[in-house]
Amino acid sequence: MIEFRNVTKVYETGIAAVNNTSLFIEKGEFVFIVGSSGCGKSTLIKMIMKEVEPSNGHIYINGIDITKISKRRIPILRRSMGIVFQDFRLLPDKSVYENVAYAMRVIEADPKIIKKQVPNVLSLVGLLDKAEFLPNQLSGGEQQRVAIARAIVNNPSVLIADEPTGNLDPDTAWEIMSLLSDINRRGTTVVVATHAKDIVDRMKKRVISIKNGIIVSDRENSSYVEEHNEGIAQNPNDYSHLSKHNFPWTKRKAGA
Repeated sequence: MIEFRNVTKVYETGIAAVNNTSLFIEKGEFVFIVGSSGCGKSTLIKMIMKEVEPSNGHIYINGIDITKISKRRIPILRRSMGIVFQDFRLLPDKSVYENVAYAMRVIEADPKIIKKQVPNVLSLVGLLDKAEFLPNQLSGGEQQRVAIARAIVNNPSVLIADEPTGNLDPDTAWEIMSLLSDINRRGTTVVVATHAKDIVDRMKKRVISIKNGIIVSDRENSSYVEEHNEGIAQNPNDYSHLSKHNFPWTKRKAGA
């Protein structure tokens, strides 16, 4: 589904935001990527979206090496993804319905399908009764629900959320994460970069912890606190702090 193989990203400043990282996220997984500010998790997310190019290594999305695709194919790649941002990024002068429909019009979806699909998705996120509202008439949580509806309206195989609860109060943040969990149960792969320790601890999903551009821990059914405190293994040849997901080529060929 998503595979990083020996991926490094060094910016022009000389900072290695991601350092020789390998991981594999399977179809249908729910994965948290955690770490302090500047640890490299946002760079990792941006490389999945192909907003940032790796300096070395290969990244596979649905079996395609995206490090080799041309710029004109990037929009096609992104159609297989849904993206949710911390700041919502809604069109301020468009209604809730139009914000979601816009994502379908961009890919030139049939108007009849748009007319059917948009209400279905708005119903899923609990906003069908506010379809004609403008973003400034909604609460922060409702605006994020619109952003999620927009992200999933084209039935992406993977949903990527970068700090989706960063601007929300705790109760609303939990509602948003519950919604993402529901979407995951419907079969969509969900990858969330977050600082929300309480949510990560409560949900007990797979947690990938990053420090200084390196994966220091990767555990199933885990928590933020456990991962973040675990640290890098003292023995450089000791990989016990990593899961099998970090070595996918031991069971499959890259991009297979």
